[in-house]
Amino acid sequence: MKRSACFFALALMVLAGCRSNSTAKSLDALREIKIESRTMLALGGKMPLNADFCNWSGDTCALKPGTFGGVEGMSLSRTEAGLISQFHFDYGVKSTEAVNEQIDHYTRLLGKPSRDSKVKIGEFDARELVWSDSATTFELSYKSGRNQVEASATLSDNALAGLIH
Repeated sequence: MKRSACFFALALMVLAGCRSNSTAKSLDALREIKIESRTMLALGGKMPLNADFCNWSGDTCALKPGTFGGVEGMSLSRTEAGLISQFHFDYGVKSTEAVNEQIDHYTRLLGKPSRDSKVKIGEFDARELVWSDSATTFELSYKSGRNQVEASATLSDNALAGLIH
């Protein structure tokens, strides 16, 4: 009897540890992007030697227009060792409907965000949604005011985040 009670308790602990959590989905699928020059860029990966798709300013590369679709602008940061530590996407002005669709898309893909905060900054309302796992943090940011919403996103390698200078 004692043996079955111990087995049952152990089984419950194992099942509790394996239970899926909707806020803890892996962000691995977001770590690689393909830019139009057929180059794959990966968080934590080395920046390609021939990065002619970039306009460099220090350790930040602004991708040349037309290099990556769906955004108005994209940049990336690298560490001193040349590893890609962060992607930043500027979506420009979006409609409220487009913002809601974007949030719904990422919530379906990644689960409930670990943080969803709203603050007032002067005359603007700001909203930030964050998803994070052990390797990656993904932040969607919206700034609204004057009947428009500016949208952006940042994808960071957690291990390299402190090495951006």
